[in-house]
Amino acid sequence: MRVVIAYESMYGNTHRLAEAIASGFGSDHAVTVVAVAEADPNQFDTDVLVIGAPTHAHGLPRPSTRRAAADGAHTKLDDHDLDPSAAGPGVREWLQRLPRHLSLQVAAFDTRFRPPAWLVGHPARQVVRKLRHLGVSVLTPPESFFVDKHEQLVAGELDRARCWGAELRRRAERSSDVRRRGRNGTGSAGSASGIADGSAGTSATVT
Repeated sequence: MRVVIAYESMYGNTHRLAEAIASGFGSDHAVTVVAVAEADPNQFDTDVLVIGAPTHAHGLPRPSTRRAAADGAHTKLDDHDLDPSAAGPGVREWLQRLPRHLSLQVAAFDTRFRPPAWLVGHPARQVVRKLRHLGVSVLTPPESFFVDKHEQLVAGELDRARCWGAELRRRAERSSDVRRRGRNGTGSAGSASGIADGSAGTSATVT
């Protein structure tokens, strides 16, 4: 199974989560972790696509919020190194360049503060909604991983990301088995989970 985990990250949190999710898939699958700025949206050679993004101003980052996050990287209370992909373009722009139809299994995650999604935003949900219009199969509801007030990953979130990656793998493998049986006439084809908009959320600017 070929898996691409494409991410956007400002302070490295979403990048680290993408790497942890990749480890959850295990070494017996071809897993690529790549910044969306370096991924050609018109050259897909994958079975599973996972997209991760930080939360800026209650949604996906845009050029103005990326500049604001970069300007706020070094303060009296916080000192953040910018991720190599921080300058963008990011997930918002990348989604607009996708082909009009995709035959993939997908999942999405974001980084956010802990308040409820309805209060602080949930950009992974935006990603899933966009991708569903392109004909994809959604493996699981969009997920959120949490940072603290200093925009550092909360303890245990990398482990949770690895577990989530392992769950994505199980769902993708189940779906592939079902489809294979359907093509062989031994069962009915179907999508992985078909579940879309789950909950979790994010806040003003998370990385």
